[in-house]
Amino acid sequence: MLFRSIAGASVQGVNKSLTSAGFDEALTISMVTPELSDLFTPWTDAPAIVADTPILETADRLRRSLIPTLLAARRFNETQQNPAAELFETAAIYLPRTGELPNEQWTVGIVSSGDFWDLKGVVESLGRELFAEMNLVAEPIALPLLDLNRSCRLMVDDQPLAYLGELSPKGYSATRSE
Repeated sequence: MLFRSIAGASVQGVNKSLTSAGFDEALTISMVTPELSDLFTPWTDAPAIVADTPILETADRLRRSLIPTLLAARRFNETQQNPAAELFETAAIYLPRTGELPNEQWTVGIVSSGDFWDLKGVVESLGRELFAEMNLVAEPIALPLLDLNRSCRLMVDDQPLAYLGELSPKGYSATRSE
């Protein structure tokens, strides 16, 4: 799950709500490998911004989504015998703009081993907390990483607020190959 923006919302409030719901906060780096960069980018079709000097050997792209690095953190937890790591992160993603500095958008990302419907409840509750008076509408969405029957885009006032879904078998395999 990934929220569009939490600008103006209390990051502390988001963190408190999600830790109360049983999630652990993760902190991941903003520079990612080409494979992670291209894994899940629902907010933009623009190519990632590439840095001249990578942070790690091949991590030279500014992330456009929190989900790939959170999935990598979850996969690491699984290798450490923690198969039910429920993780979230509040951090910036970097959406490229032609001829301008990138849009540095504060975002919430969540990964979970839970059921789609349970997570949808958590997301809707968080959405109501962030945006008290909202008309939240779930609509179907087809994204390569997600199961077509267990995914949606959450809209508020005809604007995308969040993407939510379970990994498809192909998406699961893709997160294992990185």
